[in-house]
Amino acid sequence: MNDTQIDDWLELAGGKENIKLVEHDNGTTTLVIKDSTQLNMSILASSDVVADIRITGERCHLAIRDESSLIYNTLLGMGVAESTGVVLQEAGHAKKNRFSILHFVSDVFMPLMPAILGAAVIKIIVAIITLMDTYSSADSSALMDNQTFTIFRIIGDSVFYVLPILVAISTAYRLKSNIYVAASIGGLMFYPEMTMLMSGEKEVHFLGVPLVSQPAFYSTAIWIILTICAAAYLERIVERWSPKFAKGMLAPFLTLLILVPLVLMIFGPVGTWIDEYLPEALDSLVANAPVISVMLLGAFFSLMIILGLHYWMLAIIMNDMLMNGSSMVIPAMLVAIVGQTGAALATALRSKESASRRVAFWATGTALLGVVEPALYAVNMRKRSSFYAALLGGAAGGMYFGLLSVKAFAIVGNPSLLSLPLFSEEGSLNLLHTCIGVVIAFGVAGGLTVLGGRKKTETGVDLAKS
Repeated sequence: MNDTQIDDWLELAGGKENIKLVEHDNGTTTLVIKDSTQLNMSILASSDVVADIRITGERCHLAIRDESSLIYNTLLGMGVAESTGVVLQEAGHAKKNRFSILHFVSDVFMPLMPAILGAAVIKIIVAIITLMDTYSSADSSALMDNQTFTIFRIIGDSVFYVLPILVAISTAYRLKSNIYVAASIGGLMFYPEMTMLMSGEKEVHFLGVPLVSQPAFYSTAIWIILTICAAAYLERIVERWSPKFAKGMLAPFLTLLILVPLVLMIFGPVGTWIDEYLPEALDSLVANAPVISVMLLGAFFSLMIILGLHYWMLAIIMNDMLMNGSSMVIPAMLVAIVGQTGAALATALRSKESASRRVAFWATGTALLGVVEPALYAVNMRKRSSFYAALLGGAAGGMYFGLLSVKAFAIVGNPSLLSLPLFSEEGSLNLLHTCIGVVIAFGVAGGLTVLGGRKKTETGVDLAKS
């Protein structure tokens, strides 16, 4: 591509001023034209320009094959307007919605839902079989040691194991950046030598900066998304100013050389600080103010999942089990997850779009049985009212648990309805209070979601349409 070809494209489009938006997707750069009557069709006959022109009502799209993104980046460098992915609503006039980080994260997860929900169903089936086998009178070792059963369990876990890579690819695809560089960044912590290095056996330093021994913290979805956003921004700047012979090569090189070490140097001290103070603070809070601590955990555990802080819960739970034989943290985790399911179900019942309703129903079922990611990321984060309602539902259930001193008597990673037997204690009403707290969290979250949606509808904006 040379400057003459760019001039031909601009002349065909009616000039730079006639281009409303420029987008790049699947090897095609699309120009949204302001006035289709200004298109100069004679360029198609007098040059080598080949384009697909689509006119729909007042909208005109000019699609150009652009496998290397050179046309797209050149047009951006010339100051042509770029589509940022923000939704445009036309009700008499075009109105741009405010950007929402919650909605952006949800949009990143939406294309991943078929794989996540499929794997979630397998995980749930395996969990049910394991639970039935555990409480059966027969010897369970034969099934647990069966290689076929183990492989099915691995299949169910595989999607969640590579989820950081999938999130990185989806984010890069949405931002029109290099998906292969993004996948490399997302898979950094899966490199075997890095995993061994971060195993916790000794302190790890990078350029003198300490790194926390929690590889999963660096691979949390929100940090991956923010990292890929930074990578897309850096790639765009480098591609705009790099010489022709280095286009397509210089941006990936600088991204991996500069951005990845920078991310490690930022997250390393943050994770180290969390590792040092979070467990101690939560232990002190649970010991001195159990009602408040369980209520706050019920409210904010979903946020801890988003930020990757939930990985530190296991050490706290194990300490409680060793010291007291029970844990008040697991019940708080349970109502937080149930709050997400209540809000997801209310969203499913209110949604007027069949695809969104279907995803919300499936997400509700999987969350109730232990896989909360679809309900959290793909359903509730799309609407602030649903997300906040889920947090308040978890807080209501957590307050009830704290007042009644509800405890779990065995360790479980993802509390769900399948975990209810772990709350049973002979001679007490602990299991009954657990069920009541679950109903409270579910009902409060669902009710507040419905009320929040009605208020939005009354003001003229129906958030049930996702």
